[in-house]
Amino acid sequence: MAGINGPIRLTGFSGALDTDSLIKDLMRAERLPLDNILKQKQFTVWQREDYRSMNTALLNLRKAVSDLRLESNFESVKASSSNTNILEVISGGSNPSFSQISVKNLATSASIVGRGVAGSPTDTVTADGSVTITGASGSANIKITPGVSTMESIVKDINNSSKLTGVKASLDQTTGVLYLSSVTSGGSSKINITSTGTTNALADVFNLDPSKLSVTGEDAEFTVNGSDIIKSSSNSITINGAQVNLRGTGDVTINAVADRSAVTDKVKNFVEKYNEIVDLFSSASSTKKNRSYQPLTTEEKNSMTDKEIELWEKKAREGTLYRDSLLTDTLSSLRSALNLPLATSDPNQLKLLSQIGITVKSDYRENGKLELDENKLSDALNNRFDEVVQLFTKPSDTGTDTPENANKRRQELGFAERVYEAVNTQLAKFTKKIGSGSVEALDDSVLGKQLKELGTRESEWQRKLEDIETRYYKKFTAMEKALQKLNSQGSWLASQLG
Repeated sequence: MAGINGPIRLTGFSGALDTDSLIKDLMRAERLPLDNILKQKQFTVWQREDYRSMNTALLNLRKAVSDLRLESNFESVKASSSNTNILEVISGGSNPSFSQISVKNLATSASIVGRGVAGSPTDTVTADGSVTITGASGSANIKITPGVSTMESIVKDINNSSKLTGVKASLDQTTGVLYLSSVTSGGSSKINITSTGTTNALADVFNLDPSKLSVTGEDAEFTVNGSDIIKSSSNSITINGAQVNLRGTGDVTINAVADRSAVTDKVKNFVEKYNEIVDLFSSASSTKKNRSYQPLTTEEKNSMTDKEIELWEKKAREGTLYRDSLLTDTLSSLRSALNLPLATSDPNQLKLLSQIGITVKSDYRENGKLELDENKLSDALNNRFDEVVQLFTKPSDTGTDTPENANKRRQELGFAERVYEAVNTQLAKFTKKIGSGSVEALDDSVLGKQLKELGTRESEWQRKLEDIETRYYKKFTAMEKALQKLNSQGSWLASQLG
């Protein structure tokens, strides 16, 4: 146990004993209880890591099934534009429709463009005076000082005041053209440059047209299906639920149609995530622990290569969740939620997932994984769409105050709602088992408490072993002193008899 932070000991005075090696061998036996604690601690850490992997898989399943819980998620619409140079569709919204759009005018920002000047942007200017720049959000004063101000510094001053004015400036270094523009668009955007002197210093420096020092922007103007003119301060607008960008003037149509393929993709994703859970949980709960492979101690690792350590630990961490009740209970809960028919008063309502092409694989080796008949699902979506929606999203007002009501509620809920509640219940159990944070000191979970207890036992044994090692050194030191004294007496006797 003696090491870098341990006591410095001087041994071997007698020359007859290798004290350090002897004590090291003795301590190897004394360390066995501590090694067992460290191995148990490492195995518990592996358990927690594997539980967290299971927890992540459950979260993925919850996300997949959440996309099937709300009716609005089934009303996906795909919209297209007949001319993307005039109008670009960003998202289809939720309203199937056909709209004829006539774009009369695009929304523009207020802007002033200089006529260009010669000279370097870093040269000082000769103009003198102050100007007030007024935009849609307010005004700011810009002072121009001859022999001090430069074109670059003036542009910087304008931009430093842009939060007040809503006006930004940029300078073309090559042509000397100044660009002033409002940060907003539409008829309310404006730029107004006024001077307190007889001349406008800003106009003088950048060669601005004196007749164009007060400008405003324009609103977008368009009609929908022959409506009155509609105005917008932005070219990004919503038309009949579809989010679009106006890009030019002219006539264009928007064709928004119900997109049933999006629902198919959501169902496929749910089946995929469910099957991942079945594979992961079944494999973890059925893999036995190999007792021949235990977590390695530091001393054991020191005698192995990195590759050997990697292969060993891969075998050693197998079976961390063998026959784990939390995993088997989760699988049982999910299977029950999917197998129970939907309770409904409508005799024509779909009641089972098998009616829309979602069935359990017949091969027992698949552990109850699902398979999807896309043709059957497509047929149900096209011919019994509202029933499919209810099959997944049907709500229930029944409470869970009694076991009877809880069972009734589960029967009344649509399959997506059912699975969502089942997953949430199991996630709460996982949180109780492994905690929800990364701060060990605040982890009050089952495994968190186990690790704290093992850490306490580890510290106690470290102290015990230090005491045991110290006691061994005292005994061997006394032995060495006795041997040294005996050797001295023997040498004296030999010299007397010599």
